[in-house]
Amino acid sequence: MATKFMLFFLCFTLSIVTVKAQKAYVTRNGQISFVATNDDDVSAVNNEVASRITTNGDITFSLLIKSFFFQYAEMQDHFNSDYLQSNTYPRSDFKGKITNIQSINFSKNGVYPATVQGNLTLHGVTKPITVNGTIEVQGTKIIAKAKFTLQLSDFNIHADRVAKKVAIQFNCTYQ
Repeated sequence: MATKFMLFFLCFTLSIVTVKAQKAYVTRNGQISFVATNDDDVSAVNNEVASRITTNGDITFSLLIKSFFFQYAEMQDHFNSDYLQSNTYPRSDFKGKITNIQSINFSKNGVYPATVQGNLTLHGVTKPITVNGTIEVQGTKIIAKAKFTLQLSDFNIHADRVAKKVAIQFNCTYQ
């Protein structure tokens, strides 16, 4: 009797673990770019974003601030030394959750709207943010895209000679 109970318990436990299993998709070359809302010349792109997304809705990204590249070297120098102080605050990180994960089918090709809530750390300040975007399923590839605006002063970034806001574009292809 005890053996049958143990066998039942083991099978039951394994079935729960299987049901709760999640698949993770990762990239080390995601892209985040930004442009000043009042000056298209103030823009940069970072193609070295490490990111992870899971089928249960967890999403994270991490990037080095110095990996943003500008069209003009002088802008890049000011960005790293005067504005984002990348020697003091070398990284930006995000950890969040897709709040409508139940409406995204990772096993069916298509484009699904996604709402992400989480905490963004930038310039040593962590703030909650909510972003709307899309999750596109293309076979075994997952593509996450979003556009949103950040108020620089929310992250203690004081840029007197440039825009107070920046438009951010997130674009990551996961395998």
